Amino acid sequence: MRTMTYERSGRTNTAAQALRVEGLKHLWVLEQGEVISERDLTPHEARSLAPLLEEATRQPAPAVLVPQAGGPDGLAVTLAFEDEESPRVRLATERLPAHGAGPHYDALLGELDALLTRELHARAPRHAHAVLPHQLRQEE
Repeated sequence: MRTMTYERSGRTNTAAQALRVEGLKHLWVLEQGEVISERDLTPHEARSLAPLLEEATRQPAPAVLVPQAGGPDGLAVTLAFEDEESPRVRLATERLPAHGAGPHYDALLGELDALLTRELHARAPRHAHAVLPHQLRQEE
């Protein structure tokens, strides 16, 4: 299997965020090109990604859709394989996961976006945990 990179960037993000998967074995999470975490893929993650990735690699590369200048909520999503000259997919989108590259690519983009989001939230949760009044009482 090849090395693949999924990246999302836009004004709504604090930085370009990317996920690099090597051979369905190893995973890197990057922000602005810097590795912020790395680990091996779990067997479940590898099983989920394998058929989507195999199908995407069999598909002809779609025409690259260059993101249009948009509003403040616009995002650019890119899917690239390391051994190819240009990205397989580059889309402009208002919402994640991105759609519009075809059913095989859309499914893969959705899975990669969910994986990247889980990794980023595990590293730095974005929502504070609410403490209810009854949880403040000490055990007697």
